[in-house]
Amino acid sequence: MVESRSAGGGKVQEIESGTPQGGVISPLLANIFLHEVLIKWYEVQVKPRLSGDAFLVRYSDDILMVFSLEKDAKKVMAVFPKRFVRFGLSLHPEKTRLVDFRRFKQTSYEGSPGPYPKPGIFDLTGFTHYWGKTRKGGLVVKRKTAKDRFGRSLKRVV
Repeated sequence: MVESRSAGGGKVQEIESGTPQGGVISPLLANIFLHEVLIKWYEVQVKPRLSGDAFLVRYSDDILMVFSLEKDAKKVMAVFPKRFVRFGLSLHPEKTRLVDFRRFKQTSYEGSPGPYPKPGIFDLTGFTHYWGKTRKGGLVVKRKTAKDRFGRSLKRVV
């Protein structure tokens, strides 16, 4: 990457590879590339080899894979980073992880012994997803604005 200063004091960065962050062409190229690298691979090679149900959600460059069986999730997680490296891509090390997001029993969550641990929480597309209670006491996946997005929005307003 080459960096230079403009007369106005701002920075101009010329990149040698990839597409510019926020560039008009970036989302289009990402969609084409990820369709070939991820979606086709997942549908043709991964899903037929799984023992349980699974589905994939992708919004731009955010990816969520959901598995009904833990062994399937671990199997895919072992090969997923290798698939991206093969095409010169990298995964965010802090965001790429397995999350146990099974429905939990309320009694075990509140501290009494039970087969289910405290449920997982994850951020996707600017929202934090978590298990919560309905007004009638049932369990449901809830969403709230992710803390980092909320803070960013407040700074823009102030």
